[in-house]
Amino acid sequence: MSAVARNISAADVAKGQSIFEIDESLAALVEAAEADAEANNGELSEPIKEALVTYAKAFGYKVDRIADFLKAQNTEAEIAQREGERFQARHKAAENREKRLKQMLVWFMLTRNVQKLRGELNTICLQANSAPSLVVNESTHIPASFYRARIEISWPEWIEVLEALPQGPLRDRLMNGEGKFVQKELQRGILSDALARGEMFEGVSLVKGSHVRLR
Repeated sequence: MSAVARNISAADVAKGQSIFEIDESLAALVEAAEADAEANNGELSEPIKEALVTYAKAFGYKVDRIADFLKAQNTEAEIAQREGERFQARHKAAENREKRLKQMLVWFMLTRNVQKLRGELNTICLQANSAPSLVVNESTHIPASFYRARIEISWPEWIEVLEALPQGPLRDRLMNGEGKFVQKELQRGILSDALARGEMFEGVSLVKGSHVRLR
């Protein structure tokens, strides 16, 4: 790089060089300025002064351009996120409308014992689901093995549990935590598999429903 390159604006330097290149040029100019000052009794020549000012301004321009780019990308990301959320909401709403309409059609066709609804261009068919759905009318007779506990406690408390619980306030707190920080969660898939194998539990059954399909 010519340390005393002239007739070039700071904006042109900022456009033509990266921030790393401008920084390297500034470092070279500082070295050239020190040598120039030593050779001229502490005075800097005009070309050196102009070059220092130009590259210092160029560095500032580059910083501003980078900052503007970052702001623009941040704004674009926020807009994209809002658009994504909006489209996700529309997607969910459309899915729900489709689900409700299909449920209504299943009810309509089952109550009228109709297997097909024919139009000029489309046919709606009533078909049995490939797998039965689990219906729980009464959960009191489901064995405990079909549930799992989900406990939300602090890590120190968890370490204390692992080290073995003595009789005391902590034991009582955890034992009385169901529905608060201890959640009893039914393992529906495992229970469905047990029912499919022939196991029976009062108040629980597998019911094979129906769905509609366009063709």
